[in-house]
Amino acid sequence: MEIEIIKSDGYEWYKDCIGKKFIVQSESKKGGKGKYVVRLNKEDRYLMNGYNYGWVLKEHCKIVLF
Repeated sequence: MEIEIIKSDGYEWYKDCIGKKFIVQSESKKGGKGKYVVRLNKEDRYLMNGYNYGWVLKEHCKIVLF
């Protein structure tokens, strides 16, 4: 599944990624319900301090492909 970031509250790691698409790895179940775990591209990993994954709130994105 692929999502597109459509908004941000201004303090999340994806605040500068409006309109950018990410591949969903899974739906967060532990501690972060209502979020998608997304895989970051190599060039975007600096946004999460080098980590391969990040969390995106479901209300801040829309599903592009299933």
